Amino acid sequence: MNDDQYVCPPGTDYSIITSPNGKNTAMEVAVMKEHRFAFFYWNKWTKIKSFIKQPALVSIDWHQDLCPPCDLEKEELDNLNIDSHIEVARFSWEKLNPLNDGHILSSAYLNLIGDVYVLCKQEINEGNLKIRDKYGNIHQINCYSNVDALYAALSSSDEQQVFFDIDLDYFTESTDPCGGGENVELVGTSVIHDLLSPSSVFMCWCFERVQGMTIATEPKFCGGLRNSNTIYNQVDLALFETPLFGTSVKWKQLNA
Repeated sequence: MNDDQYVCPPGTDYSIITSPNGKNTAMEVAVMKEHRFAFFYWNKWTKIKSFIKQPALVSIDWHQDLCPPCDLEKEELDNLNIDSHIEVARFSWEKLNPLNDGHILSSAYLNLIGDVYVLCKQEINEGNLKIRDKYGNIHQINCYSNVDALYAALSSSDEQQVFFDIDLDYFTESTDPCGGGENVELVGTSVIHDLLSPSSVFMCWCFERVQGMTIATEPKFCGGLRNSNTIYNQVDLALFETPLFGTSVKWKQLNA
């Protein structure tokens, strides 16, 4: 590893926690204000763990965040030194789309992630999207409007490892076609806990395979920082027995 391995991009931090699969391995849970900085952590984990096959991405988000890189952006990605944490951190801040919708397919283009499974509230694309990465590999991009359809796809796949990703704005309701806006309402706490319950078949599937987790707080699309903090607290309570960034972080028990 390079000497810059402990770098955290601006507005981000992470907790190290034992993986919830009972195999006594460590993983990181990273929290960021702006979703595009997940790119940094997916690259970091891919480099640290040297996967034979890159983990699939399972993303829960109001938006799809599936803006593909244009030719100029591909050229910038080609020139990025992905072995330097400092350069990747700076690139995430300076070069990735500030609308925070280009990080997923930029990651796929560099083969930092495998296939992509998105649970979203934004109107989804008809059919399945594919992207060819810089090495010629094909990445399947799948969008779902409900968790049952997402779980059905995951459970019938051959995915063995995943990065799990949450944008807190998923737990809002908005009449704005782009999400957010002036009339954002928070979903009930039971909705958050039901979706993220460690005993649900969806989360059990994810827990068995998760290699790293990213959480984007995105207060602008949650209706403000207060709303974002309220949602974050419920996500933290749903997933963790002791809070993230505490002295000893623990997952909720699977039978909780």
